[in-house]
Amino acid sequence: MTEQHITQTQANNEEQAGSITLHDIIRMVVANWYWFVLSAVFCLCAAYYYLASTPKIYNRTATIMVKDSRKGGDVDLTAFSDLAGFQNRRNVDNEVFILQSRRLMTDVVKRLNLTINYSISERLRRRDLYGQAPIDVKFINDNDKQSLSMEITPLEGDKIRLTEFNDKFVTKHESRSVITAAYGDTIPTPVGQVVVNKTLYMAPDYLDVPIRVSKRSLSQTTNAYRSAVKSDVANKQASVVTVTMNNSVPRRAEDVINTLISAYNDDAIEDKRRVSVATAKFIKARLDVIGRELGDVDRNIEDIKKDNRMVDISSEAARSVSESSRYKTEGLSLENQISVAEYIRAYLNDPKNAGELIPAVAAAGTNTAIAKQIDDYNSAILRREKLLENSSDRSPVIQDLDNLLAAVRRSILSSLDSNISTLEIQRDAMRKEETQANNRISTMPSQEKVILGITRQQKIKEELFLYLLNKQEENQLNYAVAESNSRSIDEAYGSNIPVSPRPMMILAIALIVGLAIPFGLLYLIGMLDTTIRGRKDIEDNINAPFLGDIPFYEGDSKSGIVVRETGRDALSEAFRILRSNMTFMGVSAGTDIRTILFTSSDPHAGKTFVATNLAMTLAMAGKRVLLVDLDLRRHALSTQLGHGKSKTGITGYLAGTITDPNSMIENTGFHKNLDVIYAGIQPPNPTEMLLSEKLDKLIAQMREQYDFVFIDSTPAMSVADAIITDRLADLCIYIVREGVLDRRQLPDIERLYREKKLHNMCIVLNSTRARRHGYGYGYGYGYGYGYGYGYGDDYQEVSYRKRIKHFFRSLGRKIKK
Repeated sequence: MTEQHITQTQANNEEQAGSITLHDIIRMVVANWYWFVLSAVFCLCAAYYYLASTPKIYNRTATIMVKDSRKGGDVDLTAFSDLAGFQNRRNVDNEVFILQSRRLMTDVVKRLNLTINYSISERLRRRDLYGQAPIDVKFINDNDKQSLSMEITPLEGDKIRLTEFNDKFVTKHESRSVITAAYGDTIPTPVGQVVVNKTLYMAPDYLDVPIRVSKRSLSQTTNAYRSAVKSDVANKQASVVTVTMNNSVPRRAEDVINTLISAYNDDAIEDKRRVSVATAKFIKARLDVIGRELGDVDRNIEDIKKDNRMVDISSEAARSVSESSRYKTEGLSLENQISVAEYIRAYLNDPKNAGELIPAVAAAGTNTAIAKQIDDYNSAILRREKLLENSSDRSPVIQDLDNLLAAVRRSILSSLDSNISTLEIQRDAMRKEETQANNRISTMPSQEKVILGITRQQKIKEELFLYLLNKQEENQLNYAVAESNSRSIDEAYGSNIPVSPRPMMILAIALIVGLAIPFGLLYLIGMLDTTIRGRKDIEDNINAPFLGDIPFYEGDSKSGIVVRETGRDALSEAFRILRSNMTFMGVSAGTDIRTILFTSSDPHAGKTFVATNLAMTLAMAGKRVLLVDLDLRRHALSTQLGHGKSKTGITGYLAGTITDPNSMIENTGFHKNLDVIYAGIQPPNPTEMLLSEKLDKLIAQMREQYDFVFIDSTPAMSVADAIITDRLADLCIYIVREGVLDRRQLPDIERLYREKKLHNMCIVLNSTRARRHGYGYGYGYGYGYGYGYGYGDDYQEVSYRKRIKHFFRSLGRKIKK
């Protein structure tokens, strides 16, 4: 077996030893079985109470097909496609919105009288008596905005007792009133006058059973049923809409859905008939006017023929007259179109017609684009009237629609002006041609010209009169055959199995939750702390060499120097061990370690503290040590030593204002062998400064003058400064602070080591605390810094299973207390 395989096997064994096994979980459950049983019983009881007190909900669904003109669902009479009233285009999405409108649901609530509800108490829940109520209550002073409730108890001898009156205007004394009356009487109550009658469902079983009668306001009831009824397009490729509703009473759900569809169909038919009525009024008015004009023309012809005794003209004259007649006919046709367009323009400009529908026949005399605009304008007028029923003129939707109507109106007027200009140009051209033809027949008798002109006018009036008669019949047929925009495929139906609540699923969930709650609480206690809690966390996740650990320092030192030359305290001993281990790092690597870089993951790991005290330890050992503050952003080392705002520092040297490196070196004042170079003024471009070759020359020169050069850099995970200055270091000491660094960041540190982004990287654990009996998700090491070097007799490592056992036993004792 190769060395790699052995190492992998050992790692797997260590991982298995450090994980929680099924045996540990079972022992934990057995040790705390009473909490699992109590939690499961409590959750099951809560689930049973929920099932017993919650009404069963049933689902009902209906299916309709909307006649969407885009998807082949439009079955309007194509023979009347030239009539503007038949040019409506329906969209299934718009129809779904109409189905969900408040206006239609209000109509449904009124039809089914859903504002009044009857119920009786059965065990832990109330049973709704919709459609089977033994009594019928009529409110004399009915108010759609009033919400109230009371209890009516049928008594023997056709008597009833009214109690428990509840209304926002009823006092506490009035609510306790007890009223006895007979069926059919007008009963004055604190909530108003009511009349109570029996129904066919009255049975002896209801005697002395209080029946709760609740009346909600029309607005509340409408909102409740709007939210309960859902309308969705079943398939985007089709125009089929499904209407669903969940309710505790299946019959009520069926009635609401079916009534909603019926109200929707009636509303669509009414919309179509309103357009037909407006069109009929316009046609009748135009027929009266054209009929009078046609009678006048007929009388003129009769008078001219009697007075002038007209005769036939020659064939040449007939040909000339025929050409003149054709030009005149076309000109008059253009005149008629201009007249219709001017009529529409006058109709639109008349303030009395603002907000009124544009007659459909008027659009038929215009071009297709104007007819389409008129159709859109009429549709918008109808939409505004529908929306106005449920809102006011100040509603943003109504105002937006008014702006749209104004814009469409202006667009129609603009189109009419353009159309009239075009028709006038064509008319002038026809008149020019007609004049030339008339010049050719100038020799004809003037009487013949008059009779021909009158005849032509007669023909045009006759054609227009016949056209309007035809459209009148078509409009009457349209009114008679007006149909809904939808066709019912399936009325409301559904299963008798409730969709909620589901007993087996709820009981199973309650059992699982009852078992999961104590397990989760017990496990969560050991999982809340995600920070580094000891050396083992680092050794299990990072392969970089572990240089040593520094105990937590509870004292207060403004300078940050806590080690003492003759001290035997834990911190001094820890830094001496760190000094020895650093020496061994150079021996094992076969290199002379002179320049040491200090970095961390976060700015509060204590890298400046470790750097200064380790430097002091080496200085006390007779080594000349130079501290260099390369944290050009925060100046942590300089600030700690009281020179955070010093103008003489390394930034001045890198910027070229300082030429002599030795002029920057100052003694710290703590030891003669410990010198420091402060950061200096904070530069605007610290990263670019650290890339300067001057820095390499400076460090090389300091290596000649000192035994060790300590570089205090920035956190490696925050900025790139530490990675840049790593080129200067022989050894990189990565500071990890216990209780601060999250364990989830350890893979990032391992990645730095594996990718060799930091030269000769090793780990120092800072602020460690003594843990003799770690348990739960952790473990512990005891520290014995006292006499001697290294770890003392307090060092213990408890096996994982013992720690788990100890943890859960301690937790059980705490819960019992």
